[in-house]
Amino acid sequence: MLITSIAELKAYVAIDGNSKIATFTSFIKGAEQLYIVDLLGKAFYDEFLALYTASVTGEEPTPLSAENAALLPYIQRPLANYAMLKACVPLAVTFGEMGMRQQRADNNDPASRWLQEKNQFEFLKEGDLHADKLLEFLESNATDINDYATWLSTAGTKNSGFIVYGVAIANKHIDINSSRRVFLKLRPKLQEIERRMVPKWIGQAQYEDLVTKLKAQTLSDEEKDLVAKIEPIVCKRGLFMQLPFMRVQITENGIFVYSGTDDLYLLGKLAAKEDVKELRLQLADGEFGYLNDEENLRAFIADNIDDYPLIEASTAYTTPRAPGPTWNPADPDPDDKYFAV
Repeated sequence: MLITSIAELKAYVAIDGNSKIATFTSFIKGAEQLYIVDLLGKAFYDEFLALYTASVTGEEPTPLSAENAALLPYIQRPLANYAMLKACVPLAVTFGEMGMRQQRADNNDPASRWLQEKNQFEFLKEGDLHADKLLEFLESNATDINDYATWLSTAGTKNSGFIVYGVAIANKHIDINSSRRVFLKLRPKLQEIERRMVPKWIGQAQYEDLVTKLKAQTLSDEEKDLVAKIEPIVCKRGLFMQLPFMRVQITENGIFVYSGTDDLYLLGKLAAKEDVKELRLQLADGEFGYLNDEENLRAFIADNIDDYPLIEASTAYTTPRAPGPTWNPADPDPDDKYFAV
């Protein structure tokens, strides 16, 4: 596991000074499997775990590299909070031959249920906030040649082969508070929209050409302009379609999504149905809705079709009809018997 001493755990959460790491071991392991493995991806998690274990065990531990040492606190902070989230309720009771028993001492009683629940939600919220910080750190620092290369190739999204491939792109068009966890919740829907809808707008050949050049970073200026028209439609459509199925909080900073289970959701201030309905309305209609963005895309293509031969050659493009003759009648003759006002 990625926290192996009580000193490491105490660095991130407030616990009793006499606590032993053995008390929290099962909760740390459980939190890693439920939360951290998904954040890091199985391949990078296994790789990092082996390096961390080698750095804290054995007669001659192998220190972490500078890059992995910089990453470790970003992993341990959300892990510590998630571990405490798992520990809150079980540590208040014991199990044995006489069933579930509540701990009690002369001057020390278990915390009330409402206080336990409040702490559970705080641990969940802190864990989620720092999980976003962890992912933000990796997004900003991972390259093909540094110690985070495995994460980039297996859990990163930059080389995924889609137009909307990362948090920064989505955050330009929808208020997700730069949260990679929110983006990961939306990503399946965003990818579905790209696969099914974008080829209908610009043709399959043009779409495949765009994503290939995006990965290679060889887009022309004209192609960058086209991508800029497509991005907001995909993002707004994706959030519009997925929002009813997400447990979110809507704040002045945008959307926050929780990782917890249904019973924990009830402890937080989740967005009301009316708020979700209003946000979906904004995403679809009005000057800044995706429906208007689609009209702008069609007009842009029609005005600039000479720059996009792949679209012009596709079934997605229909040549606009030539305007018919315009009749501008001369001033009518008041003596004309067929003239009437």
